[in-house]
Amino acid sequence: MFKSIFTKYFTVLSIIIVVSFAAMGGMQMLFSTRYWVADKQALLKENTQSLAQITAQNTANIMGTYNIIESALYPYLNLMSETIDAYIYITDNNGKVILCSKNAQPILGDVTLSSGLIKKIEEGNFFEVGLLDGVYTSRHYTVGEPITLNNNRLQLGYVFASTSAQGLNVYLMNNLQVFFLSALGVMTLTFIALYLMTFRMVRPLRQMAAAARRFGAGDFSSRIPVNGQDEVAELASSLNNMAVSLSSVEGMRRSFIANVSHELKTPMTTIAGFIDGILDGTIPEEKRNYYLRIVTHEVKRLSRLVKSMLDLSRIDNGELNIKPVYYDLTDQVCNILLTFEQRIEGKNIQVTGLEECARAEVLADFDLIGQVVYNLIDNAIKFINEGGTLTLNISHRDKRVYFNIRNTGEGIPSHEMPHIFERFYKSDPSRSLDKAGMGLGLYIVKTIINLHHGEIKVRSVQNEYCEFEFWLSSSSTSK
Repeated sequence: MFKSIFTKYFTVLSIIIVVSFAAMGGMQMLFSTRYWVADKQALLKENTQSLAQITAQNTANIMGTYNIIESALYPYLNLMSETIDAYIYITDNNGKVILCSKNAQPILGDVTLSSGLIKKIEEGNFFEVGLLDGVYTSRHYTVGEPITLNNNRLQLGYVFASTSAQGLNVYLMNNLQVFFLSALGVMTLTFIALYLMTFRMVRPLRQMAAAARRFGAGDFSSRIPVNGQDEVAELASSLNNMAVSLSSVEGMRRSFIANVSHELKTPMTTIAGFIDGILDGTIPEEKRNYYLRIVTHEVKRLSRLVKSMLDLSRIDNGELNIKPVYYDLTDQVCNILLTFEQRIEGKNIQVTGLEECARAEVLADFDLIGQVVYNLIDNAIKFINEGGTLTLNISHRDKRVYFNIRNTGEGIPSHEMPHIFERFYKSDPSRSLDKAGMGLGLYIVKTIINLHHGEIKVRSVQNEYCEFEFWLSSSSTSK
């Protein structure tokens, strides 16, 4: 039925406001009616009591019989009738009207009230809203009061006062008119304010929906205006941050796909070309071993690339679990370093620090930490300057084992430092020495260290050195 939050919210609040005003109007009418009736009852009762006393004072005792002096009371009845706009009349004990105000004579001149009404007066506090057993053709408020003498021992008759109930309708209509005009003005201003408030509240949601659609289409350049500090503003800020992250990841993903495509295509083309050359005899037999070694190198490149991609897949799927064992980290580092012997000698690198490292036992996954050490040493050798110094150090501090590796060379620019552990991130390719990298090595390193509840940090001074350090929980005290 309702297609938008704006319509739903505005409609629901409008209904609540209208119902609230209707309820207020109903309550006002109810209380006004009660007030009007109570006021009329009090007014009529007060005047009938006064008239009953005046009537008792205007009686004549003739041979032991008390008679009401009608000529003396008639002016009182007319005055009271005009003052309170009511019919005033006096009956005898049997209910027959013996005296009434001038305005009541056409109606009550020769009326005798029913015995039922007389009985109700004797029961006390007589007040009726109705036709008075058919005396009136429209609803009237009627109050009756007995006339007594000698401390209520002698009853002479009854005093009645009746006023039309039609005045209530006029009173209620006037109240309703005032309420309606006031409510109309207030509701108009309320609806305008509600419309503007709802529109302002929903507008950021519409902007977020539009931005989300653009995000879904791959456009992460859109940004949502952030106004205020409420929950909606917080959500808008979060979506903007998400867009920045998605844009960064999308750029890295595209770069990664391009690099992977290139890296897969280049060695496969090389491998296919050399093997075809060997098979068709284009490559002479004496050079076959040389080209087969190139093919072997390219196959290893492909293997490393596939392994990195598999590691990334395991990380994304949460399948990279550690299997901790006790072992000596120093021994592992030394063995891994030996596999880089040719590259170290080829760049005339001086290796220092390991001769001072004692045994360092850790509780960790042997293969995963081996991959961390391998990647860090591989990066250090890749970016070290010709004839530079590679320093490795393993130490115990605060029940932790620290591994530190530093290489001289260009270092890492300060603006790249916050991003080097992000997936697919590569430094500026125009000056980077890592032309074949995928930007996954350090991301995998950090993930593995985090799985071990450790921490890895990087420090660098451009054109001087770059240093990586991570720590793992020690299984033994310092030695």
